[in-house]
Amino acid sequence: MENRIQFIAKHNDWFVVKKMNIDDKTENIEIARLLSSIDETVLNKLPEYLPFDMKKLEEIADEIYQKKKGRVKEEDVVNALMKLKSPSTTKKLGEITDSKEGKEILKVILNNIILERLGIKTRVDPKLIEKYIEKMNEE
Repeated sequence: MENRIQFIAKHNDWFVVKKMNIDDKTENIEIARLLSSIDETVLNKLPEYLPFDMKKLEEIADEIYQKKKGRVKEEDVVNALMKLKSPSTTKKLGEITDSKEGKEILKVILNNIILERLGIKTRVDPKLIEKYIEKMNEE
């Protein structure tokens, strides 16, 4: 079997194909770009398939921190992280699900929502890798 990466998903109206044949000329950074793109696709689609009220989770996120224009202050980061870890946030997640595992899933998603709002990236954007490749090719 030849070296390749394939990600194919088809469910109702959702259809996506991301694939790459890998040979001796394929650079690792090109593979990283594709993997990052697959990661982005999966993480953006995941909430649709979870059995939780994501609108309610967004409301909880709004109570913790709403994205503002301009530079994020250090105190905003500290306050948001304190709220994320607080028992009251865990209690609010309990309004979405009684399951301990469900709350853990929601905490991870909530953490990512808040960190993104604070300008703290939690994953590598495929567009960033694309820009990196372009810069490297210019040199």
